[in-house]
Amino acid sequence: MNQNIDEEWRELAARRERLCKESAQRVAEWHDYLDQNLKETLELLRRRHAYYTKLITDAGIKTVEEFYDRYKEHFLMYGIELKLSDNKKWCSIYLELGNDDFEYFCVVNDDTMAAVCDVVTFKDIFRHIEVDIFTGEEFE
Repeated sequence: MNQNIDEEWRELAARRERLCKESAQRVAEWHDYLDQNLKETLELLRRRHAYYTKLITDAGIKTVEEFYDRYKEHFLMYGIELKLSDNKKWCSIYLELGNDDFEYFCVVNDDTMAAVCDVVTFKDIFRHIEVDIFTGEEFE
């Protein structure tokens, strides 16, 4: 009788070990997926940052108010929300991407020209992240 119980316990322990390994593998795959997705998202954010920076540079835009006045209608045509702050010191670029995902860029007054901030807030999959898109540093 004890031999049967010992065998059952060994089988149960082996099953638990197998399930733990399988679960750890699935978690590792999920983390790999999230890491890859973040890399792809950051690349896309850098491309958008470059595009907004090119708009500023090509037009010689000096202030966020000038950026807002020049591109408000342009962005509206593509469903991108452009908002100028009450104090006219920054302008937000808000993209709603579906599935409650979004991206939030900020244009600020720099020394001589308007500039797009390197820190972008976005929601992707299940995470709401504020990150420096060039260093990968995340902020709370």
